[in-house]
Amino acid sequence: MQLHSITELLAIPNYHVSYMVFHNKNRIDLVLEQTTIVPPVCSGCGYVHNTSVHSRGKMVVEDLPISGKRVFLHVPKRKLICREDGRIHVEALDWIQGRFTKRFAEQVYRLTSITTNQEAGWYLGLDDETVYRIDRKRLEELAKEKLSPTPAPRYMSVDEVAWQKWHHYVTNVVDIEKRKVIWNHDNRGKTVLNAFYKSLGPEKCSQIEAVASDGAKGFLSSTRKCAINALIVLDHFHIKSYLNDAVDTVRKDELSKARKSENSELASMLHCKERFILMKNCQTPKRGNFIQKLAELNEPIYKALLLKEQFLAIYAAGSKSLAQKSLKAWIIAAIRSGIPSFIEIGFKFFRKRHFILNYFVCKITTAISEGLNNKIKRLKRMAYGYRDVTYFLLKIHQHCGLLNPRLST
Repeated sequence: MQLHSITELLAIPNYHVSYMVFHNKNRIDLVLEQTTIVPPVCSGCGYVHNTSVHSRGKMVVEDLPISGKRVFLHVPKRKLICREDGRIHVEALDWIQGRFTKRFAEQVYRLTSITTNQEAGWYLGLDDETVYRIDRKRLEELAKEKLSPTPAPRYMSVDEVAWQKWHHYVTNVVDIEKRKVIWNHDNRGKTVLNAFYKSLGPEKCSQIEAVASDGAKGFLSSTRKCAINALIVLDHFHIKSYLNDAVDTVRKDELSKARKSENSELASMLHCKERFILMKNCQTPKRGNFIQKLAELNEPIYKALLLKEQFLAIYAAGSKSLAQKSLKAWIIAAIRSGIPSFIEIGFKFFRKRHFILNYFVCKITTAISEGLNNKIKRLKRMAYGYRDVTYFLLKIHQHCGLLNPRLST
């Protein structure tokens, strides 16, 4: 291949290939020279300096592969005395990032969005630390471009996910319409969500129409204070989880009593291996026969299952007024049931009844947040965990948010 063809292939403005200094089956080394001598740009102050050059040298940067061979460019670099601080700085070239070209760094960023840093490094011939530094720098640049200022959602959901053991959490705010993470932060609670609303500002906060949440006190308190026009919707998937926990508590209590009274038939039906039949929401012949038999053997667990089914039927109501009547009746029934776990949940739903009923005004849930949480957990497992939480937050945006390279293609 002729040198001018390689120059055209590289397409680096104002540079041409002078000669090939090294070539084997794995690597190509090319020496570049400027086509037209232009004044250097100081890397210290960012201005063009027409002063004399202090000294000249060369640096080696890696570019995208050609025909499966790694390409290294020997680029002339000039040093100059900055007029602003009087120190010696190397000239800045806008197509170079560290020891790599910016398009090579872009390739690293695209690869790490679909695989691990280790695998991307193996493919490109780089070590893990180098891939980490390239990827992190590129993500920080994109975050300044796309995440600052914070995008304002119309409908949003908020949830947290563990990123380390011992209650280390990350809070993610998801734009339900875009189905993307738009903001996240280390830790959880009221202070963290306050930081999100502060990043939006009062005007954008007032434009939020609805917020779906799991009902955590900190999230509710922060949203009521900052997003004054937003409807707070208590997610019905979390409500189902509360109901399942209440049923499971009854199951454990009755199983303990059955074992003490040596009721082997009831104990076998309430064993932990059978608990998933009780947790199911769908009706099947097997489940129907199981519950019918259970009703003959134990009243408390059957009553708990009925209360659960009656509550889930509330979501079939066609309007908020019908749902309100059904919810009121259910709360009274739960409190009068005599089952401690359902008495507790009855009072809990009474305190949060307005948030439950808001679902019938604006039917949003945290389902998208739960789905993205699964992707985040997978991301964490693929990397065998993250020690740097700031980098982990950026990776969440890369895989589940607005920094995903697929959005720009």
